[in-house]
Amino acid sequence: MRQKFNELEKKLNEKYYERKEEIRGLMVALLSRQHVLLLGAPGTAKSALAHDVCCAIGGKYFKLLVSRTTTPEELFGPVSLKALENDSYRRMTKERLPEADIAFLDEVWKCNSSVLNGMLGVLNEREYVNDGQTVKCPLEFCVGASNEMPEDMNELGALWDRFMLRYVVKYVKDPSNFEKMLSQPDNPLNISISRDELKNAQAEAGYVDVTKLIPRVFELRYKLEEKNITASDRRWKTSIGLLKANAWLEGRREALEDDLEILSHSLWQDPEQRIQVRQIIMQMANPLDQEALELYDEAEEIFQSLLTAPEENVIPLCQEGLAKFKKIEKRLKKLLEQAKSTGKSDARINGILEKIAARSSEIVDKHLKISLGN
Repeated sequence: MRQKFNELEKKLNEKYYERKEEIRGLMVALLSRQHVLLLGAPGTAKSALAHDVCCAIGGKYFKLLVSRTTTPEELFGPVSLKALENDSYRRMTKERLPEADIAFLDEVWKCNSSVLNGMLGVLNEREYVNDGQTVKCPLEFCVGASNEMPEDMNELGALWDRFMLRYVVKYVKDPSNFEKMLSQPDNPLNISISRDELKNAQAEAGYVDVTKLIPRVFELRYKLEEKNITASDRRWKTSIGLLKANAWLEGRREALEDDLEILSHSLWQDPEQRIQVRQIIMQMANPLDQEALELYDEAEEIFQSLLTAPEENVIPLCQEGLAKFKKIEKRLKKLLEQAKSTGKSDARINGILEKIAARSSEIVDKHLKISLGN
C-alpha cells in the first residue's frame, strides 16, 4: 500500500520541479487528515499541484475560487425551497463542501465572515450544522492557496490555524529545471488511490510509534518559546499525526528524529519565522543534514555568481568556483561517513552531492566551453 503512495509522490516530483517539500507535505496531510496552505505569487503551480493530488484520490472533489462576494450557497449549497415551506432553513449540500472528500479553496483569505464559521466547523471538527442538525462531513483534507497572507488575523486567525502545514511556494530557480519545465508536456499522472486504500493507509500510519520522540517534541517547544515563537496546544497535539505520517511514508513503524523536519512547515506563524524555525528543528532532527544544506546554499551562491560574471573574467572565476566545489564535495563526503557511522539517514547528503556534481559539470560544459571528455 505504501508503495502506491510513494509512487504518487515520485510522479509529482517528476512533474513539478523544486516542489519536493510541498509534495511531501501534501502526502503527509492526506495521511494524517490535516490541511495544507500554499502561499506564493501567481504562476507558481499552486493550483495545478493541488489539483493533481486531489484528482489522484478517489471520492468527491470540491473546488472553489473564493472571493469577497462568495456566498454561503456556493460553499454549502442553496436553501431548500420545500424545507422553507415547512418553516425549515435547510441547505441542499450535495456537491458542496459538507459532502466533499477532498477540497481545494483558491484565494482562501478572501473568505468573508458570512461563510467563515461554517467553513471552520467543516475543516476542524468535520461537522456542519444544517438547520440545527449536526451533520458529519467526510472531508479527508483540504488544500488552501493564496497569493498573500491574511490581512486581518483577528477575523481570519482561526482559519489560518486550521492549516497544519504551510508552504511559501516560489518560482523555479534552477536554470536546468526551468529549461526542463518549458519542454515538459503537461501529462496526467495516471495513478489513482481509492478511498479504501486511503483509509487503510491512514490506519497504518496511525499505528506508528512516537513514544521515543515525545521528549524531543517537548524540547522543541521549549527552544521555540525561547525565541518567542509559540503554537497552540491544539497545533502541538495534531503535530504528532504529522510525525507518524512522515515516518510511515519513509517505511518505518517508529518515528525518528529525522521526522521532526516536517514540523518546520507547521510551527511558524509569520513568514519571517520560517528560517529560524527550520534551523532549530534541523539542528535537533539531523544536524548533519543541516550542515549539508548550508554547504548546498554556499555552492548555489557560487554557481549563481558565475551566471552573471563578466565574460572577460569567466574562465578564472569558473576555475576558482570549481576549486571551491571540490572543497564542498570533500566536506559533504565526510558528513556522509558520519551519517553512516551514526545510523542517520544519508539520503539528503547523497542528493546534495549529486547536485553539486551536476553543477560542476555544468560549469565545465557551459561556462568553460569544454567537454568532460577533454
